[in-house]
Amino acid sequence: MTELKIAEVVLTERHKRNMTQEELASALGVSPQAVSNWERGGYPDITMLPVIANYFGITVDSLIGNDEIGQQQDIHEFWETIYTIEDDDEQLQKALSYSRKYPKNYNIAQTLAFLITELPEKKRTEQLPLLRETCERILAECTEQAIREEAVKYMCWYCTDEEFELRWENLCSAGYDSHRREVEEERLWRQNRREESRARFDVNNLHILLHFMTRVNRNWAAAERAAEWFKIQIRLLDFLAEDGELPRAWWGRNAEMHFKAGCALCGYGRHEEGRTYIEKAFELYPKWYAIPNGEALELGSRWLFGEARILKNEWQYVLPGQEPQHFPEGYTFTDHRGFVSRALTAPRGWEWFNGVRKEPWYAEFIERAKKLDEEWPPEE
Repeated sequence: MTELKIAEVVLTERHKRNMTQEELASALGVSPQAVSNWERGGYPDITMLPVIANYFGITVDSLIGNDEIGQQQDIHEFWETIYTIEDDDEQLQKALSYSRKYPKNYNIAQTLAFLITELPEKKRTEQLPLLRETCERILAECTEQAIREEAVKYMCWYCTDEEFELRWENLCSAGYDSHRREVEEERLWRQNRREESRARFDVNNLHILLHFMTRVNRNWAAAERAAEWFKIQIRLLDFLAEDGELPRAWWGRNAEMHFKAGCALCGYGRHEEGRTYIEKAFELYPKWYAIPNGEALELGSRWLFGEARILKNEWQYVLPGQEPQHFPEGYTFTDHRGFVSRALTAPRGWEWFNGVRKEPWYAEFIERAKKLDEEWPPEE
């Protein structure tokens, strides 16, 4: 729970009036020591809160930091820090406290549910009642379809077979995420809004392609299978090239697939081939990082994607004459700075590198990754 802002508010309001602690104490009928204590983080007696607020001409909510601006700052702090917490229990408790503090903020409730699904099995099992409570509350109160569907998905993952058949399966959307978008495409067409429908068709092509490219693969602990999967993705990107040049929107994805293919190749003894792929990734990443954030990037053939452009690092696409639209698959078009150095030096999770960690070229790659981070620092 975020601390009350009384110390900060009292100090700010006193300075606005060019008052000393003694003068404020005299005005409020308390000792200078009491004012000093408040400004150092102590709390006044509850009966003093309206007295202090009335003197400064503010509300009690403003005094304690619970006004609208204070709430916005508090929620902003939550989003800034929740995914930086490494301890599972601490992260879950923070999400739970904020979900209770802001019960009508269903994005926080969805985050709480998501964090439960990401817990190790034993902890997750212990938290299933909380997952159920959170998802049921979302369905009962939230009107935002995307959040409701996420809640249904989480429950489908972990409910019993009987519950799935009797309840949760029936609440699933009719198809993949693209289904709703294709319904919109058809609706525009039937209303004779043909150009709008075609523009939606172009964007839907991108959604469908990215659904294939970014869906969870099942290649864990299967290095050869993983390597071939990443190679297929690289060949798919080659297909999008025009006149031998890959459109800029895909440069980051190309770099990532080369790095991961190299990792997987090392995982089943294809060390030199893996080295070649990683070497290529080091050539590709700086070109991607050099593109300014927010720049509208071409995707390739207009027969596939029309005039749609991706805004780098913004999780948005834009069509001519329209405002930018949120793009759920925007992860593909972000920088991921620091990813290479973390993968090469991680103590666990990248065991496919174990067979080459003593190779001189591997140590060289680590140094190159560090230099890459120095030139293009990871964003905090």
